[in-house]
Amino acid sequence: MLQRRIINLPGHRHFVTFSTYQRRRFLDSEYTRDIVLEVLQRCLGVHQVRCAGFVIMPNHVHAILFGESEFKISPFIQVWKKTSSYRLKRFYTREITHYRRLCPKDCPIWQSGFYGFNVESDEKLNEKLEYMHNNPVDARLAHSPSSWSWSSARYYERGEAVGVTITP
Repeated sequence: MLQRRIINLPGHRHFVTFSTYQRRRFLDSEYTRDIVLEVLQRCLGVHQVRCAGFVIMPNHVHAILFGESEFKISPFIQVWKKTSSYRLKRFYTREITHYRRLCPKDCPIWQSGFYGFNVESDEKLNEKLEYMHNNPVDARLAHSPSSWSWSSARYYERGEAVGVTITP
């Protein structure tokens, strides 16, 4: 079986997708989606990584990320997931009284691993951005891409701040 390779070249863009454990809707609430965005923004600054676009859905996340010569996508995703997982579990334990019954102590927030795709052209970048931004519309969570608050669509359509620094 041929295995897909992730190539880490300086400035290379990566389209990444990762899902919640067993596709559970851990990101159904605005507060939990905000946690994932806050952690992304913090990780971008700490690790000097740039984001070309993102969308946070109830059970998965898409982003297009890139960095300088030292940038490796796998460790970045690991930190983003680990930090957001800690904060999400803390929120659920504190706010949802029956959370422990739904998800025991050792239950992860995120499915292990992630899907990574090297974005090698501007055409492919635009295709992936359009796909991400249409996700909430296709899932009937929003009537237009820019009406979903947990996406970079408003940045591209209206030039508005979206909670994460976008580098087109």
